[in-house]
Amino acid sequence: MATIKEIAEAAGLSIATVSRVLSNSNYPVSDDTRARILKVAQELGYSPNLAARSLRTDQSSLIGVILDNFSSTWAPIIIRGLQDVLHSRGYFSMVVNIPWQIYSQSDVVQNLLGHSVDGFVFVETWHPVGEHLGLLNEKPYVTVHRLFHEPDPFSVIPDDVYNSTLTIDHLIQLDHQRIAYIAGHEEYFSSEERLTGYKQSLANVGLPVEQDLIFRGDWSITSGYQNSQRIFALANRPTAIAAANDQMAYGAILAAQDAGLRVPEDIAIVGYDNDEIAQVSNPTITTVQMPLFKMGRIAAENLLNRIHGKEHVATEQLIKGDLFIRQSSGDPAGADIRAHDYTRDSNIPDSQRTRR
Repeated sequence: MATIKEIAEAAGLSIATVSRVLSNSNYPVSDDTRARILKVAQELGYSPNLAARSLRTDQSSLIGVILDNFSSTWAPIIIRGLQDVLHSRGYFSMVVNIPWQIYSQSDVVQNLLGHSVDGFVFVETWHPVGEHLGLLNEKPYVTVHRLFHEPDPFSVIPDDVYNSTLTIDHLIQLDHQRIAYIAGHEEYFSSEERLTGYKQSLANVGLPVEQDLIFRGDWSITSGYQNSQRIFALANRPTAIAAANDQMAYGAILAAQDAGLRVPEDIAIVGYDNDEIAQVSNPTITTVQMPLFKMGRIAAENLLNRIHGKEHVATEQLIKGDLFIRQSSGDPAGADIRAHDYTRDSNIPDSQRTRR
C-alpha cells in the first residue's frame, strides 16, 4: 500500500499538502490540487486508516445516509449524486434503510453515531428531521427530496410548482383551453405542489380553474386509467390531460385507447417524472425530468460545507427540471425517445432537451 510520502513524490507536491487533502483538513487547497492528489492516491492504491484518522482529527470521513424505502425508484439516483461528490472529496457513505416507525429512525441515528459519522443525509424521508434534532448530537445534516409537508432549512427538493408549469404551459402553447388534471395522493407534499403549478399556469393566461376537471389519483396506472374514464364521460370533454406522474399518464393513454380515442390527435396527455414507462410507451409520453442526480450532488456539497464550517444560508433549495417533448402531446417537435440514462446532465442530448 502506498504511503503519503510516495503519493507526494508522484504528485510533485509537499507531504504536508497531500496529508491535508487525504485527512480532509479544513486547510484551503485548490480543487485542481485536491483532484490531482486523490487521482494519484487511487492509482497507487492508497487506503487510509480511518480509525486512526478519526482519533487524530475527530473526523471519520463517514457520512450516514438514511432513507425510508430502498425500493424507491428515485432514491438510487439521488444516492449516486451524493456519492459522486463524497467520493471525490475523500468521504464514504453508509446507507441505511429504516421502517416507518419513528423510533426506528432514532435507533438508526444512534447506530450511525456509534460509527462516528461526520454528518447525515436523509433521503426521501417522511419524518420531519427538525423535530428530532436532539438525536443528531449536533452533527450537521441535509435532507433530499423530503416527502413531509413542513419546510426544512437544510433541504434540497425539486421545484415541483415550476416543473409542473412546464407541461401545462406546453399544452397551452399548443392551444389547449380545457385541460383536465389527475393529481397524486394528497398526503404527498409533491402532489400538492404539482397541483399548484397546474393552477398557476392556467391563471397566468386567464384560463379558469374548473374543479370538475381536477381528479385525485394515487400515483398508480390503475388510478390514471379510472380517472381518465371519468374524464372521457364528461359532456364537454377536455382536449388534454395532465397527470402528476408518468404512471397515471400511462393509465390515461390506455383508457383513451380503450375508448377509441387517438393520442394525441383526439386527446393530448402529459406526465411528470420521466419514468422509464414514459420513454417506451406507445405513444411516448411528454413529461418532466426530475433533477435527482443534481439534487444529490447539491445536497452533498451543502453537507460538506456545513461540516467544514463554511457559510450556508439556511433555506430550502428548489431545483428545476427539464421538459421532454414526446409523441403524446402532439407537438411537431416531439420525438420518439426510447430508454436512455438521464441521470447525468451530460447524457441528455441538446436536441432532446427543452428549457424555459
